[in-house]
Amino acid sequence: MFDVKYKIWLDKDGKAFGQGPYVLLNGVKEKGSLSEAAKSYGISYNKAHTLIKSIEKKLGFPLIIRKTGGAHGGGSELTKEAEELMSRYSMFYSSCEKAINEIFDSYFHDYK
Repeated sequence: MFDVKYKIWLDKDGKAFGQGPYVLLNGVKEKGSLSEAAKSYGISYNKAHTLIKSIEKKLGFPLIIRKTGGAHGGGSELTKEAEELMSRYSMFYSSCEKAINEIFDSYFHDYK
């Protein structure tokens, strides 16, 4: 009958990092391109670029290393700091998800 819904993000004078940026950066990791990651996420390159720049400013470190074009085109790769942030966020999110579902079940098990 009921499901629990939630959003979890890291805050630093406003939203700094959450599922959206995590998915976008994961796309950069998989595709090697912010443009391709943005496309698969359904947003424009400009919006993705602005989002990444905003997050980098809030966090105080770069998330992406940009490679300029040329004969073989450009691309992007994640910084070590971005990889570490994503790893920690993923583990944190999973722990929160498990805890939230356990707490939800303890109160609403008979409403499922």
